Amino acid sequence: MKKIVIVGAGFGGLTVFHHISTWLNPGDVEVTVIDERETFLVKPSLPEVALGEKDIRDITFPLRPVIESYGHFIRSRVHRIDPKAQEVYLDDEVTMPYDFLVIALGGKKDFESVPGFREYGYSVCTDILAPRLYEAIEKFKQGNILIGSAPMLAGTRVKDVPHLETACEGPVGEIAFMIDSELRERGIRDQARIICFSPAEIFFEDVGDKVHEAFEGLARKHEVEVVINKVVERIEKDHVVFKDGSTISSALTVLIPTYRGPDVITASGLGDEAGFVPTDENFQHMDYENIFAIGDVASRTVPKLGHLAVEQGNLVASLLRQRITGQGQRYDYEPEIFCIMNMGNRKAMLIRSNTLWGGTTDISYHSSMSHLMKSSFDTYMVKFKGKMPPQLAQRLLNVYLGRFQE
Repeated sequence: MKKIVIVGAGFGGLTVFHHISTWLNPGDVEVTVIDERETFLVKPSLPEVALGEKDIRDITFPLRPVIESYGHFIRSRVHRIDPKAQEVYLDDEVTMPYDFLVIALGGKKDFESVPGFREYGYSVCTDILAPRLYEAIEKFKQGNILIGSAPMLAGTRVKDVPHLETACEGPVGEIAFMIDSELRERGIRDQARIICFSPAEIFFEDVGDKVHEAFEGLARKHEVEVVINKVVERIEKDHVVFKDGSTISSALTVLIPTYRGPDVITASGLGDEAGFVPTDENFQHMDYENIFAIGDVASRTVPKLGHLAVEQGNLVASLLRQRITGQGQRYDYEPEIFCIMNMGNRKAMLIRSNTLWGGTTDISYHSSMSHLMKSSFDTYMVKFKGKMPPQLAQRLLNVYLGRFQE
């Protein structure tokens, strides 16, 4: 019997599991999913939690009944992976053997690298920090609101990966526009400056000129300012200090932190200099042919985006099927930026771009329809327990978006 172990039950890990569940023969294949959480979290909905549009309970569902319908679920921290013995070490000295391992642990969000964050900073990146940000926004009266990213770390072993200065700036713009909408509704927008800061030379450096032009127009309309080449050094109570020596006063500072690889990857000798897992184009570890890494934990995942984790999960699941059963076709993985940025007031900006990888697609669509698409996707994810919309819906979306590229 072949043993497949998936560590991490986020977008990527759950995508692999759902695919495997459609073809596994219980007598031939055993799949085990390991995660620290008992619940799946729809992370793209965390900005809605931070602005009071949703409750955490609206964007989670229990993992155990989903996994145990076809496999085994273990709630545990992963302490170490021994790639030669092919074992995963868990809590209470439990070991889990594997024939194939899928690492989908996500990235480590390094808030501690920014002094002052714990005392004075806010974020939207976790189900603990998003409600805390909601409370801060509710109390906000006046002053500058600074929203930005810390620099992203990257290793050097995987050569054919685009270089970006940030992990993902979509949430930065999303929070800025949603706060703008909230303050206008409360009648205090003129009491605030909303400023997005980026360590890069270009804000949203992972998309092309057309999307930049659309974003800049919306930013001007909503009076959202952008400053570039600003690497945060520390956060103080009423201002932010940057590494170029400049400071900007701030009544509310929201940070997307530096991403690193999880500690277990470094401890297990499976990572690059930044702690991410180096893989080939099939997301197979460069040193171990029975280990795959997808999502934020992989060096090849740039930017750190849920859509890429799902697409990588589709690919890896197809490869596992071929290697174990000799059946099926390799999934055609084509990386692209695909995200929908909630802007409040039932409007959103849909972005689809592959220019980062040399493609020609670079479109955006700002409308209530984009907002409906985002809310529908998030609702679907919870209702159908982490499954992606059916292929028919994907094809209809492609046809719809194709109208804006013509």
